[in-house]
Amino acid sequence: MSVGSALFTAIVDDAALFPPGSASMPDALAAHPHHKRALYAGLVGRFLCPASRLSELIEVLPEDHELALGLIADSGSDGLGEALRLGQQDHRLNVEAVEVRPPDGPDLTESVQRVLETLPPMLAFVELPRVPGWTGALDAIAAAGRGAKLRTGGLRADAFPTPAELATFVRACVERDVPFKCTAGLHRAIRHRDESTGFVQHGFFNLALATHAAVLGEDAATVTALIAEEQAAPLLSTYEQVSDHEARRTRGAFVGFGSCSILEPVDDLTRLGLL
Repeated sequence: MSVGSALFTAIVDDAALFPPGSASMPDALAAHPHHKRALYAGLVGRFLCPASRLSELIEVLPEDHELALGLIADSGSDGLGEALRLGQQDHRLNVEAVEVRPPDGPDLTESVQRVLETLPPMLAFVELPRVPGWTGALDAIAAAGRGAKLRTGGLRADAFPTPAELATFVRACVERDVPFKCTAGLHRAIRHRDESTGFVQHGFFNLALATHAAVLGEDAATVTALIAEEQAAPLLSTYEQVSDHEARRTRGAFVGFGSCSILEPVDDLTRLGLL
């Protein structure tokens, strides 16, 4: 099975349980193995589950299924710790990563430091809100050898970072050698206006190419322009210049994104001739 490029390998984590899809646990678990066996299986990463719902997952998961899992810490550090213990006790589960949002507080860096002190010794991503002082928090994440996470969409227009904001985040992570992932609003490959909401949404293909530019040391204007591009042709032209080695370096920085739909990213890449 070929996914066309190392740029897309395991780039989409299965977030079927999360809004706006909000699939039931049985439906999400039934669909995931089909995705992992499909022709596009190379695109599909971990199954994402809220820590608070891991016991439900364990009850529903067929005995003969194995699952690479990313836990979303929706119930605080205590809830995450209990979920990790449950996961370690179940032979069907391989908990590969955790994702944590720091508690709200007047000092983001201090909040992030407290979260970092509680994280288990595994791949972990700390979500950074778009507030003043986030670069100091990113410095703390870098010093701890952890990853960062950015929310790139939501239910309101102001939940979507501008191209310049997203470019600043990407370049800051690359400069500090902090791997990052994104969530929300990245179902489609290319930046576009969503007909149902009217919001302009970012594209994961744009983001991958922008990260590639940042990894190569391109300036802020170049990275921002790639994120803002809404036409396929210039993006495809840029993509043709990406070597497999550069693609792997890029994915070392941009680890991937969560999507409640696997098929929308697949369909877009297929239409672009990239699968």
